[in-house]
Amino acid sequence: MKWTGLLPAVGLGLAAAALIEAASRLGWVAPNLLPAPSQVWAALRLNADILAMHTLQTLAETLLGLLLALILGLGCALTLRRSAGLRRTLLPWLVVSQTIPLIALAPLLLVWMGFGLLPKLVMVTLFCFFPITVSTLGGLMQPNPQLEDLFRSYGASASQRDALLRFPAALPAFFAGLRLSASYAVTAAIVGEYVGGYAGLGILIQTSANARATALVFAAIALTALFSVLLVGLVSLLERAALRGRPPLSDQS
Repeated sequence: MKWTGLLPAVGLGLAAAALIEAASRLGWVAPNLLPAPSQVWAALRLNADILAMHTLQTLAETLLGLLLALILGLGCALTLRRSAGLRRTLLPWLVVSQTIPLIALAPLLLVWMGFGLLPKLVMVTLFCFFPITVSTLGGLMQPNPQLEDLFRSYGASASQRDALLRFPAALPAFFAGLRLSASYAVTAAIVGEYVGGYAGLGILIQTSANARATALVFAAIALTALFSVLLVGLVSLLERAALRGRPPLSDQS
């Protein structure tokens, strides 16, 4: 998507912000319920130091958890691709795992692992693992039959076919899953922090809400949304770079 394609969405956001600003200034809505964008901006400026500290903690949890989910998801997808028995055994349980509200696991993770970094990493990994695994596996299971026969005729091993044929062909599906996981990652870190921790935007949102500092709550929420969008945008840039000039390995025609 070209940047110009985002103009309608940006215009809608600016119009909504202007409407909220006007409603706040005219007294149509109480500032402690819905602060004006100017108040949120002021909260960002006045609390820049504390916001930076909590943001760095959340970003560390997000990026490390997403990296762990990426490694585990790729490994699981490649393993399941090679074994029909494992697919029949594990895939139903992977699907069932997604019916469990992960926020309900957060208190248990704190009991098992304490209030440090580890439970937040596990929470982010649990949120992000499934989309990467399932999307990548779907791509790996749809090879080009002609190229498969060609690779076999040259004596390519299963590992060589995975590395040189199947995974390159599965890259669009892999990036689709990674992009979805990236959209979840920051929220997952916030959920883990909100249940318990010492630092992070989730902690800041909770303490600010308890203190009725609504503008600061919205400032933290705005940063959460911003970093989620930036993370998804980064994945899209990586996808473009990885697929630029890629031969049409997945072409079935």
